[in-house]
Amino acid sequence: MSDVNSQRATNNFNSQHNAIGAWFLGPQAENFVYLQKIFNNVAEHQMEARKKYFPDDLPFINSGTQASPEFQESMNKLEGTLRCLMGHLSDHSVPFWSPRYMGHMNTDTSLPANVGYLTTMFFNQNNVSAEGGPLTTLIEIEVGKQLCEMIGYNIDSENKNEPVGWGHITSGGSNCVLQSYLRCYLNHRAARNLKFYPLSLRRASDHTEPLNFIADSFKVELCDGTQKLLKDCSTWEMLNIKAQTILDFPERLSKEYNISEQYLESVMHNYIIQTVGKDALKKHFGVTKRTLYFVGASKHYSWPKAAAVTGIGSENLRSIPVNNAARMDSDALDKLLQQCLENQQAVYAVVTIMGSTEHGAVDPLSQVVKLREKYEKLGLTFVIHADAAWGGYFASMICKTPEDRAIHSPDPNMDYVPTLALRPYTENELKHLKFCDSITVDPHKSGYCPYPAGSLLYRDGRMKHMTTWKSPVVFQDSDYECIGIYGIEGSKPGSSSVGVWFSHEIIGLHSNGYGALLGEATFTCTKMYTHWATMSTDDTSFIVVPFNPLPAELEGQTSEEIEAQKEFIRQRIVNRPNIDLIKDEDALELIKKLGSDLIINTFACNFRIDGKVNEDVIEANTFNRRIYERFSIRKITDKMNTKPLVITSTMLSQKAYGECLTNFKRRLGLKGDQDLYILVNVVMSPFPTVGNFIGELANEFKKVAEEEVKVSIKHNKSSPDRHGFIMQGTDSLYLVHLPMFYMENHNHQLILQAELPPDVMEKYIEVRQQDPKLIMMLGNIEETTLNDIIVKKEFKAEIYKGLPDGSGSYWMTGVPVKNVRVIKKRGLRPNYLDTHYPKGHMPFYLYGTEKQLHIDHLLVKAPNIHISADQVKLELESGTLDKTRSEIGVLAHITSINEIVMQPFKNNSKLEEEFIIKPGAKFDIELYDDPVKDPEANGPGLNDVSKIAPFAKGTITLGSNVWLDTDMLNEDHLDHPVCAAKWRERFADLLSEHERYWTCPLHS
Repeated sequence: MSDVNSQRATNNFNSQHNAIGAWFLGPQAENFVYLQKIFNNVAEHQMEARKKYFPDDLPFINSGTQASPEFQESMNKLEGTLRCLMGHLSDHSVPFWSPRYMGHMNTDTSLPANVGYLTTMFFNQNNVSAEGGPLTTLIEIEVGKQLCEMIGYNIDSENKNEPVGWGHITSGGSNCVLQSYLRCYLNHRAARNLKFYPLSLRRASDHTEPLNFIADSFKVELCDGTQKLLKDCSTWEMLNIKAQTILDFPERLSKEYNISEQYLESVMHNYIIQTVGKDALKKHFGVTKRTLYFVGASKHYSWPKAAAVTGIGSENLRSIPVNNAARMDSDALDKLLQQCLENQQAVYAVVTIMGSTEHGAVDPLSQVVKLREKYEKLGLTFVIHADAAWGGYFASMICKTPEDRAIHSPDPNMDYVPTLALRPYTENELKHLKFCDSITVDPHKSGYCPYPAGSLLYRDGRMKHMTTWKSPVVFQDSDYECIGIYGIEGSKPGSSSVGVWFSHEIIGLHSNGYGALLGEATFTCTKMYTHWATMSTDDTSFIVVPFNPLPAELEGQTSEEIEAQKEFIRQRIVNRPNIDLIKDEDALELIKKLGSDLIINTFACNFRIDGKVNEDVIEANTFNRRIYERFSIRKITDKMNTKPLVITSTMLSQKAYGECLTNFKRRLGLKGDQDLYILVNVVMSPFPTVGNFIGELANEFKKVAEEEVKVSIKHNKSSPDRHGFIMQGTDSLYLVHLPMFYMENHNHQLILQAELPPDVMEKYIEVRQQDPKLIMMLGNIEETTLNDIIVKKEFKAEIYKGLPDGSGSYWMTGVPVKNVRVIKKRGLRPNYLDTHYPKGHMPFYLYGTEKQLHIDHLLVKAPNIHISADQVKLELESGTLDKTRSEIGVLAHITSINEIVMQPFKNNSKLEEEFIIKPGAKFDIELYDDPVKDPEANGPGLNDVSKIAPFAKGTITLGSNVWLDTDMLNEDHLDHPVCAAKWRERFADLLSEHERYWTCPLHS
């Protein structure tokens, strides 16, 4: 170990960081000796626990059984397979524990959480009901209280001024995506059921219904504060009763009318939305307008899924535009709510994202709370839900610290890891969590707990009843609350709840517990941001632009002032020791303003060619994707030690992000409305800022970026090359270039007319007549560019029967090609392509002589298929195609083929023999004059015939010579696909290796 690494691994930092050091196994397993001791204790305690239960029972597995060959063989197999499995897990698992991992919202899980989970796992408790885990059920309830208290909910049942909060741990199966989806589902269902409960009660109290005796006296408070008999309320008024007012209904009915809980439940069962369905209630009360659900555009993808499953419908989940900081635009929400009020269109809920997955942005919850207050006075109300799956635990940073957890000053002689407080904006929004009706918080994200551990919290615990479905078979009367009925997942591990609780107990949900841990992560993330913000200069071949602008940019300062701020960061922050940094007031003041709301650095890169910044979004996407692939672990074949840094990536949708994304692309020097591929690094580890570790990671990134720029330049800068052409026609020669979307040298759709020497032409015709199906190719001998071929109008060529096989063999060489004339030349760079595939037809260029016509598929969007057919037969029912038009080429729409429904096409090996486009196939066709008169003009819009009519209609029959290709056209030399079948084969090989251990003398 080097001196630097030794210092990094062994130095004490300060009392706060010392405590944090005990909360993890450590990136280099520094706390292994403690973990080993704990594991031994867990195993011994498991033995004692089993022996304590009726200790007089005789052993069920005796020494004779253990000595048997069958037992020994099974145990050898277990230990051998385990050894094999552990080896493969070590080699092929993502190293989340390492500070080098800065990808998803994942890092080393806390030692307390792991210990709590492991200890309980052996007891296999099931928190679906108290009888499945009486202790772990109580612990889960306690965890819910802890989380409620952390975010500001009242948990004191004696406090009658506030509703009592309640929460539980959620799990939804084998992965956190499903859990996230389930929590969204529960929230959707609770909001939906709550919204319609007044309608259900009104229906149950109609004249002939069981609760009709309350109709003349049961008053409700409307959201504007007025009192009114429920029976006199309009449907609109009933759909806009406050949540707490609705939740008071059962208790009021009990007190005012002596209705028992059991009777009310049995009666309402026949009227509530859970039984009769939303559509029946809406029909009964004449609700014709859709009830809406509002959520910020930065929402997790599980939200529309949950809306679909709950019957709300994903179309009714309306995205609120975001501002340039990717936070919900509260002004846009205000306008939408005003429209709902004017149209009397009810709103289920407004969801704020408290730490978006892609950029750590915190929505303006405080403004949403104010908007609800505003519209309640006008007669419109809704539930507020906070998706704080990521941001929830950051509330611990503003929770008061117990006196016994005070922190001492740092030792200036030791390495120091500072904490960084939340921004005032972020702190204010987190303080408003207590006003939300429900919140999702993920212990398995910023709670540093193992999967699966999500949670759903309610400001008013009674709201949980809006999701219940009871089964008398499973749920028996008990002194314990059966919390499983308040979810939909059924069985769930008690070990998850215990792991979370144990981590809370040891670390603490306060500013010197989780708050300190997240504070150090915040500082680390900001230090990483300073590298992204200053890595590129005017002299670098690439640029790096953080999604979150520098303060100088936000303040609208000049480019010189922005560069001056970057230089200040380079000199005073980037590589400066932490202990020195905290003494520099100016630097410390600036660093507090840098980065995102919650420890996620979103950024993108671009490259320069000859000093000019690339403007093509697609090329920038490709550049960023290649960088991501260099810094990601996605395949079982990836070698961990070749990944010095691990980050992640995502695609920002232009439709969803609007002006926010347009502004970001502008800062990157990009033009175009395509979606943008971006890079993301989530910094959860408190360790990387020790020494200059972050600087080392930044240098690795810079090195890779510079290497990938060279690839991009080669990819985007035209250079002399070999080009292939399909030979068409025997009365006059046409050459169809073999295009490639993703190679600059070949990304042109080019159709030429040319001449061969008479003797060569004669031999060529003879070969074609002998084998009409034969595809003949022609290629230039000396490397050149397509433009040079066009300008010089001649070149020397080789001719092949079929595609060149790479052996160097050819049919004829040294052939002079002369009198080259352009029929069509269309660029295939991304900015020249259309946004959508052709609909209702497939477009072709039709060209040739009076005797021989040929077609070539017009490529308007990538990926695509190259179709070229020689000597087609045209039969017109109306109009004519004269010599002039055929010589310059016209646009032909095959109307019996709908291209958009066929895209994307399969690769060459999978294009079936029964593919619709084949020799002899006949299609309906319409002919148009080329809407783009210049034969060398580029798109988009090459296929736009909206302003012209076809000059002829008829049919076209393909000849015997048809060229089909998707492989070469769409080939991207940057792609390195891994066959899923090979993955499975490799995995099977890995598993089979355990057999070698079956007979090992492990017990000798």
